Amino acid sequence: MQRLTSTDARKLPAQTPGARVMLLSQDPQGLNALRLGSYGCSVETETEIYSALSGMIDDPMGYDLFVMECDGFGGIAAAERAIATLIVAEARIRVILLSREFDAPAYPSGRRSAVSLPDPVSDANFRFGYEHVLRDRITQFFM
Repeated sequence: MQRLTSTDARKLPAQTPGARVMLLSQDPQGLNALRLGSYGCSVETETEIYSALSGMIDDPMGYDLFVMECDGFGGIAAAERAIATLIVAEARIRVILLSREFDAPAYPSGRRSAVSLPDPVSDANFRFGYEHVLRDRITQFFM
């Protein structure tokens, strides 16, 4: 497991302070890890799907967001199995999925629905997806 944390408060988005993120990626220091770090997130990266899932399920503090780069782990089908595993374990976590299999970004209105982004994704679409999926977090953060 690798951890990446940014402390540059000027880049911290007002509505998502200090989000804790599990990133499933074959490139632990890749573009998406850097993007999340620049938003002020505490990013923990796993390169193995079962380690990421058990890390989220067994963690007593909980994560705010799970980001999965699907293509290196079996595509959308693997992402569906991962989400099903989290649901069965009652892990209430927001999800962003990135895959070449997605034709266009999808930002569902359901609070527990995964944001789906094509890979590669522009910085603007990634940022919008990040803010969209965590849009209700500010009320939970202060309650």
